[in-house]
Amino acid sequence: MLNYTDILVGNYDRMLRGTPTVTFDYLVKQLPTATAFINKKYEVVYVSDRWINDFDFTRKEVIGRSLKGIFGKVTPEWEKVLKDCLKGISHEVSLHQQTDELGNQRWFEWTNTPWYDEKENIIGVILQTEDVTYRIRTEIQAKKLENLFDTKSEITNIGSWEYDVERNHLTWCEITKKLHEVVPTYEPNIDTAINFYKEGYSRNAIALAVDKAIQEGVPYEVNCQIITAKGNEITVITTGKPIFKKGKLIGLIGTFRDITPSLEHEKKAKRQERHFKGIFNSSYQFTGILDTQGTFLEVNETALTFSGLSEEEVVGKKFWDAYWWPIPDYVKDGLKQVVKTAAEGEFMRSEIVVLDKDNNPIPVDFSIKPIYDEDKKIISLLAEGRMIKEMVAARHKLKESEQKFRALYELSPISYILSDFDTGEILDFNTSFEQTTGYTRKSLGTLKVQDILVTGSKTQLLRIKKEIETNQAFGPEEQQYIKKDGTTFPVLVSGSLVGNKKGRKLLWSTAQDISESKQSEARLRAEKKLLRTLIDNLPLNVFIKDLDSNKVLVNKAELDYVGLKEEDVIGKNDYDFYDAESAEISRKEDMEVMQSMKPMLRKETISVKKDGSMTSFLTSKIPLMDEEKKVKGLIGISLDITDLKRKEEELHDLINVTSVQNKKLVNFAHIVSHNLRSHTANFSMLLDFLVSETDVEEKNRIIKMLMEASDNLLETLENLNEVVAISTNINLDKKPVNLFEKIRAVEQNLAAYLKNNNALIINDVDEDLIIKAIPAYAESILMNFITNAIKYRDPMRKPVVRLCAEKQDEYTVLSIKDNGLGIDLKEHGEKLFGMYKTFHKNPEARGIGLYITKNQIEAMNGKITVDSTVGKGTTFKIFFNEQN
Repeated sequence: MLNYTDILVGNYDRMLRGTPTVTFDYLVKQLPTATAFINKKYEVVYVSDRWINDFDFTRKEVIGRSLKGIFGKVTPEWEKVLKDCLKGISHEVSLHQQTDELGNQRWFEWTNTPWYDEKENIIGVILQTEDVTYRIRTEIQAKKLENLFDTKSEITNIGSWEYDVERNHLTWCEITKKLHEVVPTYEPNIDTAINFYKEGYSRNAIALAVDKAIQEGVPYEVNCQIITAKGNEITVITTGKPIFKKGKLIGLIGTFRDITPSLEHEKKAKRQERHFKGIFNSSYQFTGILDTQGTFLEVNETALTFSGLSEEEVVGKKFWDAYWWPIPDYVKDGLKQVVKTAAEGEFMRSEIVVLDKDNNPIPVDFSIKPIYDEDKKIISLLAEGRMIKEMVAARHKLKESEQKFRALYELSPISYILSDFDTGEILDFNTSFEQTTGYTRKSLGTLKVQDILVTGSKTQLLRIKKEIETNQAFGPEEQQYIKKDGTTFPVLVSGSLVGNKKGRKLLWSTAQDISESKQSEARLRAEKKLLRTLIDNLPLNVFIKDLDSNKVLVNKAELDYVGLKEEDVIGKNDYDFYDAESAEISRKEDMEVMQSMKPMLRKETISVKKDGSMTSFLTSKIPLMDEEKKVKGLIGISLDITDLKRKEEELHDLINVTSVQNKKLVNFAHIVSHNLRSHTANFSMLLDFLVSETDVEEKNRIIKMLMEASDNLLETLENLNEVVAISTNINLDKKPVNLFEKIRAVEQNLAAYLKNNNALIINDVDEDLIIKAIPAYAESILMNFITNAIKYRDPMRKPVVRLCAEKQDEYTVLSIKDNGLGIDLKEHGEKLFGMYKTFHKNPEARGIGLYITKNQIEAMNGKITVDSTVGKGTTFKIFFNEQN
């Protein structure tokens, strides 16, 4: 357009200089763009045909006229633009609206450019216009469609999206973002959008569809699941359509719709339909739905199975044409009338006969009733039929039962009485009542219930009336009846209140003569009491158990043993009274006896109660048989032999103690005999030497030897006396002894001895450890072992004695470890604790210390062990018994 302007400007200059203007005018007329040249007075100088045509002008109307004259007015905004152009200021394209002669709205884009001469002087304005009416209308229509689409999207909750392939840019509308539960400012891309789809089928399906749309231009519609930004799973329908321009794919557009609610609604509807179908088809009644003209709309499986027909053979046919009617046309007319009456709003019901698939007549309770819609309008009919074959048969049986009842009523050995509940008047009775009481039917009308009750029992009548008013029945309970001759007899009475059509309260009563049973019961009670007295006075525990080992009978001795009342024992088993192990043993014994049907006799058993107390029994269990020789339980008899067992154990202990003491006594006697004999022989020899010796110096030497022998004898006697004291003082009481303090006291007593031998005592015993021991024995034991450890020390190293203690079950174990010479246990182990047994050449060794120590430990019911290695040392372990 600038080229055209240059040409026009050049021609106009020549025209002003007198150059012909025909060519210039011709060129302007043919300009493809609507163009007008305006001078400084806003008058049209030149104009193109396109400009004339766009505004529906003629050239004569325009040339030389001002813009105001042509368009009627020049707006202030346009006038400002024109003035700016005359000053050399250009403006951007502006849009103006124009109304033509037919009243149509048209839009033009105006370009205003300064018009220069060849000397660059502004001589006017060049106006160029373009009719953009179609484009504006299209844009307006598009905007309307866009607004309509947005509105529709909001209403239908359908989102839209657009993908620009060239820019690789994805755009979501607000609805689409809302469905994805992302923030409004969220900017998706093709990768993140696909990642919203549920991994697996959904993600693969959408990825394949998008790829196919891009590569092959195939539109798609996919049902799949997405996981929203908030982690919620929804089902959506997403569509996509390729957009082409000049055969080239430029993008994709599509929609996005959440169908989760509709799916849920569809599922719910299907569940309701299945529920209805299930109820409809599972009904034991024949059910059909008819329209108001009597045509079958639906029929349930019960009716189809009954008739042996398919649904297609019934639905769509008239009700009265169904296979199962065994009756001629006149009955069909009646059925038509029934349908018509029901269609008018009445409920119809009757008992009819129909044919099953085998042509068997079946009685049916038939009904048909109207079905209404929400507007109370009858829209269909519900026909139902219930087979009453059993009910009809029951009617016949009822009649037979009535006849049988009448026969039984008359022939029954039990008296039946029908009376007026309010007055007591006896209205009827059977033959048994006549035979039992002596009253005949002539007495009816005058005889009352009060007349046959003994005087003392008449007070029961008021109580019975209250019970009947509450429960409509009474009994059974025992009463006394009076015969016609005045004698009485016991009866067991029960009754039930009934009514008749006149509203009268009637009482049916039964009365059974229990004279013989009462006598038998009295004898049975006497026998039972005698038997109970017998078993309760037996010095044995007696019980009876059922098949589950639950006790059904126990005697007094058994109750005294468990310390409970009878009601707390009956129905319980051994697991409720004894520990699990004892109960399990007892249950196995019960099962063996009942399964083998062989008795278990005089078996020694032990029962441990839940409180820990233990009892020894001598038990017998005998299978209990019923009349058919089948086991129904067992009888148990137990003799408490706890005291006997204790005395037996005491006797065994006494025998064992006596045996041990006897062995000790024999050993002691042997030692005494040997040692004293040795000392005696020595004395005898020295005395003989003294008598026969004449040399004074030699006599003095012999006398010295006699004194030494006397000292040795005294030492031996003291040792033997100490052993005797330990063996005889068996009842000394053990007391709590702080072991740590006792060790420290012994260490202080041996302080000088330890210092002289450069010995070290290490006391690792807990300062709070208490043992049960005889204090003097405990001190003697510690003194003996510590002095022995130093006495038999290794001359090559400093003697060290370490003491420590720990708890082991019922013992406190004291370990005394030294680093002395050690003992060869293979050679000396068996005689280690023997009297006068020594194992080293130590001149101070006497062989009595370990013997005495062992006796002291055993006197306290303890024990001692030793572990020793020659050249390394010895460890003695003393076990102090904490129990007794």
